[in-house]
Amino acid sequence: MISGEKLKKLRLLRELTQKELAIKSGLTDSAIRNYELGYRSPNKDQLIKIAQVLDCDVSALIDHTPISNFEFMQILFDYEEDLKIRPLIEDSTIGLLSHDMNLNDFLVEWDEMRKKHYNGEITDEEFEDWKLSYPKKSRLRK
Repeated sequence: MISGEKLKKLRLLRELTQKELAIKSGLTDSAIRNYELGYRSPNKDQLIKIAQVLDCDVSALIDHTPISNFEFMQILFDYEEDLKIRPLIEDSTIGLLSHDMNLNDFLVEWDEMRKKHYNGEITDEEFEDWKLSYPKKSRLRK
């Protein structure tokens, strides 16, 4: 299901009105309004068009809210083989070890962007835009 909050946030980051987004994506402004309010959800084709206009991956518009932390843990189990991850515990540090280059590149870039945000090199809006636009705005995108 689409996240109305993320849709609105991305639309505003792109400085678009609901009407402008609707026109560019071939939808009505009432459809965009209903998606943002959570009353309706676009079909797959409509979602793809919206993502293209907002210059983001479709996954950035999806609500990924797990029911609980345990659901997130189950997701890690589900992706353990695909992402080549395993727990890593050394001294008092606990983390994930990955042998997947895409995940490793993402983690490195995420850490760099978090540090830039913390140090005031980028604004809250720029950091949020990077997160919602990933991987489209990744410096590592080939």
